[in-house]
Amino acid sequence: MTQSSNSGRQLRLPDFIAVGPGRTGTTWLHEILKGRVNLPAGIKETEFFTTNYYKGIDWYAHHFRNADSVRPVGEVNPYFGFPESAERVALHIPRCKIICTFRNPVERIYSEYKLWRHYTLTRFPLDKFLVKVPQVIESTRYAKHLPDWLARFGQDRVLVLLNEDLRADPQAYLDRVCDFIGIERYPVPASAGQGELINSINDLPRFWRVARKARHLMYWLREKQAYRTSNFLERAGAWKLVFGGGSRFPPLDPASESHLYELMRPEIDGLERMTGRDLSAWKAARADRRRVRD
Repeated sequence: MTQSSNSGRQLRLPDFIAVGPGRTGTTWLHEILKGRVNLPAGIKETEFFTTNYYKGIDWYAHHFRNADSVRPVGEVNPYFGFPESAERVALHIPRCKIICTFRNPVERIYSEYKLWRHYTLTRFPLDKFLVKVPQVIESTRYAKHLPDWLARFGQDRVLVLLNEDLRADPQAYLDRVCDFIGIERYPVPASAGQGELINSINDLPRFWRVARKARHLMYWLREKQAYRTSNFLERAGAWKLVFGGGSRFPPLDPASESHLYELMRPEIDGLERMTGRDLSAWKAARADRRRVRD
């Protein structure tokens, strides 16, 4: 609980935060928890503990002004890979429960790149993009950053989930989340699919300049907290129309794929030791796996 200096009312802060990183099933988790927990009003990601921290804790708490006293309060926001976020969450919500969702790191990196291209945030090829935006690699260093969250919140307050488990058995995956955040288990809705990423990116914008202007509008609406307008445009299919319709993304080329697997191998090995999970499927590019089978 925190008290708003403007109104004097007691406002809630999250009981749990799913910190990602992004492109690991976070949108699926946010959608599946709607109506079962108290989420931020009008928006999926407040980005408070990263870019919006300067706006103050009252600004953040205001997003949970409609929270009831029965269900837990939570947020699904990719704070993983930003050390300052772990520090800030621990400062303001020391008893917060943390959910980390991990995915094959090479798949995550390429998916993140496609997201940036989809929203006209970059036109660089992948290799130059990763030099220009090193945070994409940094947020995929699971073994490097997980210990910080564990140290700050404790083993019993940090849940580690793998995207493969979501795809293999969405119900068991959701059951683990429910048990962790303290709500009754419930069936995965049929509309949620069998663990597929509902926020997958497949194509480029049809018209780059139009999409870039639309992105500026989208960000402006969020900055002004005009969430209702932005959400209406999303439901109407405006964002999907303007940001898609162009050429489809090809599979990651074999040379880049092999390079990224080699780069991320220490992180995979480290996470394997930390979690006790067999992550051998994350350790070889598709071509290498085909050679093994052949």
